[in-house]
Amino acid sequence: MSPLALYFASGDSLYAGAGLLLLAVVVSRYLKQSWLLRLRNLAAWLGLALTIMACPPFSWTVDAIFLAAFVLWLTVSNYRLGGRASDWRLVPTAILLIVLLTLTAMEFSRRAMPAIIGSPADHLVVIGDSISSGIDPRVPTWPIVMQQLTGVPVKNLSRPGAQAIEGLDMARKVTADDQVVLIEIGGNDLLGGVPSIAFEKSLDAILSKLATPGRTIVMFELPLLPHKIAYGQIQRRLAAKYGVWLIPKRCFIEVIGSAGATSDGLHLSESGARHMATLVATVLSPVLKSHVAGASR
Repeated sequence: MSPLALYFASGDSLYAGAGLLLLAVVVSRYLKQSWLLRLRNLAAWLGLALTIMACPPFSWTVDAIFLAAFVLWLTVSNYRLGGRASDWRLVPTAILLIVLLTLTAMEFSRRAMPAIIGSPADHLVVIGDSISSGIDPRVPTWPIVMQQLTGVPVKNLSRPGAQAIEGLDMARKVTADDQVVLIEIGGNDLLGGVPSIAFEKSLDAILSKLATPGRTIVMFELPLLPHKIAYGQIQRRLAAKYGVWLIPKRCFIEVIGSAGATSDGLHLSESGARHMATLVATVLSPVLKSHVAGASR
């Protein structure tokens, strides 16, 4: 996968876009020449494009408010107003700045690795697709590598090519003794064109089956495409509903984006499996802490 595609998939372009748009808004009142205004407009549109390509999974209402604020500001800022009439430009400018900074701050807060709280467990269960099951028997999967690195037993229920609807069958194999479950599924739904409504139904069924008192559930956020933002909205909505911890999508992108981490741009190589295992062990260390510590001594 190209570095540019990984950059957008990580969501990092949101901050570059917000910064560029913020700069365009701030310098607007100091620009007089028409060529500078055209350059400002170009920067503003580029900033908007970068934020859209980051695919932040805000609600459609929030997206509509942001786009309306942008269009209002751009329209008013391109009119030549004089005297006190120019003061009206401050209103759409203030609105856009408030909306832009608020949304950027909200999304930035989700970049942090979750500080998971839960009762310590003696093993991990993984529900996933080929990222976790592997596609080459000669390459150890990241659950196997994690078990070797930490000494924590890992029950890997993942299947190659699995979609969320198959995740429910995996969830039925989770027993009452399985108190920490990691979900890494949905990528095949997204790439395979499964309607978001069907994905939501399957994921809801999985989480409904797994969500029991005392169980810790962690899920990887999916890297998104602009026309698949609904998948991210669904993940966040259901995570809030069932008390699921979300690993930011940038973490997964950092894994597959590292040198030599994949065999085909997506599936993990031995190096990638080790990187992924380290990531998961770090995220889950609060609930698998005693075993990780024991293995490191």
